[in-house]
Amino acid sequence: MVPETSPSAIAQPAVPPRTSRPGLETSAALAGTALVAAWLLLTSFNAGPLWRDETNSINVANMPSLKELWNNLPFESFPPLWLLLLRVWSWVGMAESDAGIRILGLFVGLAFLGSLWLCTRWFRGRAPMLSLALLGSLPAFINTVGANRAYGLAMGLLVLTFGMIWRLLESPSRFRIILAGLASLLFVHCVYYDAVFLCAMLAGAAAVTMRRGQWRIFAVLVGIGTVAGLSMAIYLPVVRQTSLYARMVQVPLFSFATVWEKFNEAAALQSSAHWGSSAGPEVWVWISILLAGIALALAMQFRRGRSARASEAQPAAIPAADASSLRADLALFSGLSMFCGLAGYLCFLLKLHFPTQPWYYMGLFTLCTLSLDGVLTAGWPVLRPWGLLRIAFMAVMMVWGARATWEEVHTRRSNLDLIAAVIENQASEGDLVAVQSMWEGITFDRYYHGRAKWVTVPPISSHKVHRTDLVWAELSQPNAMESVLREISNTLRSGKRVWVVGDVAVLDKLPAPPPSPPHPQTGWYLAPYYRFWTAQLGAHLVRSAVQTRTLKLPLTMAVNAREDLSLTQFSGYRQGAEQPIPQQPTEPR
Repeated sequence: MVPETSPSAIAQPAVPPRTSRPGLETSAALAGTALVAAWLLLTSFNAGPLWRDETNSINVANMPSLKELWNNLPFESFPPLWLLLLRVWSWVGMAESDAGIRILGLFVGLAFLGSLWLCTRWFRGRAPMLSLALLGSLPAFINTVGANRAYGLAMGLLVLTFGMIWRLLESPSRFRIILAGLASLLFVHCVYYDAVFLCAMLAGAAAVTMRRGQWRIFAVLVGIGTVAGLSMAIYLPVVRQTSLYARMVQVPLFSFATVWEKFNEAAALQSSAHWGSSAGPEVWVWISILLAGIALALAMQFRRGRSARASEAQPAAIPAADASSLRADLALFSGLSMFCGLAGYLCFLLKLHFPTQPWYYMGLFTLCTLSLDGVLTAGWPVLRPWGLLRIAFMAVMMVWGARATWEEVHTRRSNLDLIAAVIENQASEGDLVAVQSMWEGITFDRYYHGRAKWVTVPPISSHKVHRTDLVWAELSQPNAMESVLREISNTLRSGKRVWVVGDVAVLDKLPAPPPSPPHPQTGWYLAPYYRFWTAQLGAHLVRSAVQTRTLKLPLTMAVNAREDLSLTQFSGYRQGAEQPIPQQPTEPR
C-alpha cells in the first residue's frame, strides 16, 4: 500500500510554479557556480602533495585486504564508505599519484555543486543562491570539499538526503521512500557525526507529518532513522577502541567559548595558509542570516494559520490556502532541520571535547545554507524584489571572499615533499632525520626514500596511519625520548649530521617533566607530554651540536599552516655535552 498523503500535497506543488522570468537569477547563479567550479579546478592543480590526514586515508584504503582495512578503522576518522571509494579508485589505477587522487576530489566537488542545483529544483526554486553565496565564497569550503577526505562526499550526500526527504513529504510513494532511505543509509556511513544531521532532517520532516496528521509517513520517517541508526551498530567495537585513545586529544576545560572560537575560524574569509580566526565580521553575517531564516520560517507558520482560518470563512480561498500551507510546510521542514542541526551539533561538540578544525563545520554550514535556500524559496517564490537581493548578496560575498579564496586555491597542502627531496639529495648514510611529531611522520613516510635513518617525536614503530595506540603506549614511558636523544648524540659524535624537520625550541633551561599520566590537571591530554618531548629534543641539540643551519626550501606559493614545516641541520659535537636524560615521574604528582 502506498503511504497516505493529503490530496493537496498531490495536487499542488510545494511552491507556485516558476514564472516566465527566471533568467536573471538563474544566469547569475550559473555564473556563480562556474566561478566555484573554477576555484575547485585550480585547487586540484595547485594543492600538490597529500598532507598527513589525506595520506592516512589513502594508506588505510590501500590496506592489503578488506579485513586489514577494517582493523585499521580505529586509526581513521570515518566509516569505510569513502575508503572503499578510494580503494576502487586505486583499483582502476587512478590513485597511483597525488594528481590522480586530486582528480577524485575534483569530481566530488563538482558533484556537490550539481547536487545543490538538483535539490533546489526539487524545492521548485530557481537556483541555490544562498548556498553559492555563503559556501562558494568560503575558503574553508573550497579546501574541504575537494580534499582526499570523506567530508566532501558527506556534504554531497547531505544535500541529496535533504532533498529526497522533502520529496517524500511532498508526494509519498514507495520509490521515494526507498530513495530517501538509501540516501540516509549512505549518508550516515560517510562521517560518524552525520547521524546528528540526519536526525535533524528527520525531526523537521516529522514535524510536517504530525501537523498534517500523516501518521503512516511519520512511521516511515521513524523507520528510516531506525534502520540508519541500527546499521551503525557495526562500528561499536571501533568506537570503543577509539574512545580510549581519544582521551589524548580531548581538550581540558572545553567550553562553548572553544566552539565559538573555532566556528569563527571556519567562517573566516582567510586561506588555510593562516592559523586562527581573522577576527573579521564574517561570522556575524552567518549569524544574522541564520537568525533571519529561522524568524522567516516561524513567521510563515503564523501566516499559514491565518490562511487556514480565512479558507474556513471563505471556501473560494481554499486553493490559495493550500498553496500557502505547502509553502509553510517547506519552511517548517527547512527551518526546523537547521535549528535542530545547530543545537544537536553544538551538543555533540561539547560532549566530544575535540580541538575542532574548520572542516568539522562544513557539514553544518551545508545543512544551514541548504535550509536557508528552502526557507527563502518557500517565503519569497517570485523573482522581484527578493531575487534581485539574492543576486546582489551573492555578488557581494563572492567579491568579498575573492582575495582569500584566490590564496586558498594557490596553497599547497604540505611542504614535506620538498623537505624530503632536499634531505634525499643532501643527506648521506649515517645521518639522522628527526621529524617533529609522529603525525607529520605519516606524510614524511610517503615522500621520503633516502638513505638516512629517520625517527619521530615520540619514536613509534609504524608511520602508515595515525597509530594512536603506539602514542598511547609512549605516554606511560618515563624515558620516551631516550632512544632518540642517544641516536642524536651518536650521530653528531661520529661526524654526521642531524636534520630536524619542524621547529626546534631554543631553551636555556629544560622545564620540569610532567607527571606520569593521568596528569592532575589535564588527564591523558597529549599536549603537555608532547611539549616536553620536543623541549627535550631542542635542548639536547642546542647543547650537543656545534653548528646550526636553517635550509631554505624552493617554495613558490603559500603552504597549509597545519603542515608548513622548517628544515634545520645540526652538525659537530660539543665535548662534555652529555647530561642525564630527565625522566617523567613514575607516579602522578
